[in-house]
Amino acid sequence: MRALIQYTLIILSAIWLSCSDSSSPTPPANGGNEPLELTGFSPLSGKKGTVIKIQGKHFGTDAAKVSLQINGLKATINAVTDTEISALVPDKCGLGKLVLTVNGKEVASAAAFRYLYTATTSYFSGSGLGGYEDGTPQKSKFGTLYNIAMDSKGVMFAADLGNCMVRRIETDGSTSTVAGAASGGFKDGKGNQGLMKFPIGVELAPDGSIFVADHENHAIRQLFPDGTLTTVAGEPNRPGAADGGLASAQFKRPYGVKLDKTGVLWICDTENGLIRKLANSQVTTFAGSTPGYADGKLRDAKFYMPSYLNFDENGNVFIADKHNHCIRKITPDGMVTTFAGMPTHTGYRDGEAGQAMFNQPCNIQIDKLGNLYVNDLWNHCIRLVYPDGYVTTLAGKGETEGYEEGTGENALFKHPQGCTLDKDGNLFVTDSANQRIRKLTIE
Repeated sequence: MRALIQYTLIILSAIWLSCSDSSSPTPPANGGNEPLELTGFSPLSGKKGTVIKIQGKHFGTDAAKVSLQINGLKATINAVTDTEISALVPDKCGLGKLVLTVNGKEVASAAAFRYLYTATTSYFSGSGLGGYEDGTPQKSKFGTLYNIAMDSKGVMFAADLGNCMVRRIETDGSTSTVAGAASGGFKDGKGNQGLMKFPIGVELAPDGSIFVADHENHAIRQLFPDGTLTTVAGEPNRPGAADGGLASAQFKRPYGVKLDKTGVLWICDTENGLIRKLANSQVTTFAGSTPGYADGKLRDAKFYMPSYLNFDENGNVFIADKHNHCIRKITPDGMVTTFAGMPTHTGYRDGEAGQAMFNQPCNIQIDKLGNLYVNDLWNHCIRLVYPDGYVTTLAGKGETEGYEEGTGENALFKHPQGCTLDKDGNLFVTDSANQRIRKLTIE
């Protein structure tokens, strides 16, 4: 009898232990066969060095089986449990969803992570004194610098409106003159024999030539590598809005010029309030009607002093609509919308697309992740607009002019007119009223 009782107790103990173990199984190292779940993450935004915590189920415990991307960029996995992952966000990952992969199974987050960029502003070229002088960075003098473009070697070309010249800025900041003369005028020719009157926009072509928006001459000029300046379309004393061949087309104070991937030259015909295109020796009007403000189909839309345009990777066109104080967007299907800013309202405010405010945005550069870098002229700062339209201030202190180096709002500008991105994602800015070129190192 005693033996039977002992045997029964052994059996019951085994059953109890079995039930106890089954209630808290060890999670499979690779996540097992259960469906992968990503229920949330925190924080929703962060700067360089931010550690993100991801919550969910069935992550497993083997970090080697786990990978994470944020906006297509790989994050560094720090630690993994079956319900939480700790990871270091990739640098400069922009705005994008998380994509988690565990042992070949993939799941994406519902929300997007927003990377908070920081910019450190430093000196690059210019004495800070108005005038004209070529030479070393500290000796160089500029008139009023407007738009700027960079070639594949990092050499920049700037429209020096105040000196009626196109200037060349080397990678060490030293300067020389490509064409033009301080007297200004209108004349084709080489070097200082080629004359312009208030050149304002520059764009580099694949052959090394430079398209120039010759503002006060109402013309588009082309400057070749040997310094020869020619006229492409338009002429002084004949402003207008006529489309047609190069000899008959008219402009009225063109501002920004930009080549697309197919070689078409896009032109902000500023005082006409039009977006024009030059292709196959013909000038056509792409968008706009009369100066004003209206969204809609291409020719129903209205712009007020559009100053610059640029393209993202999806074929959208973004326009700095200067005197409407907003950023406009033209989609590939031909709809003009307001992307960020409060149209016709001047001010300074960061925030959601429809609540943010600008004061004469005048230039746009776009990086590979779709972030827009905007010169906010009369707010004396550089704004960053995310692909969802959210606006932040990258450098400068809104509505405060001055000259200071530093990070974020500690840097000060005075009427930043133009900007260009280099291959490493640094932004170079023509700080016009400070008579200098500044460099923003973005992290």
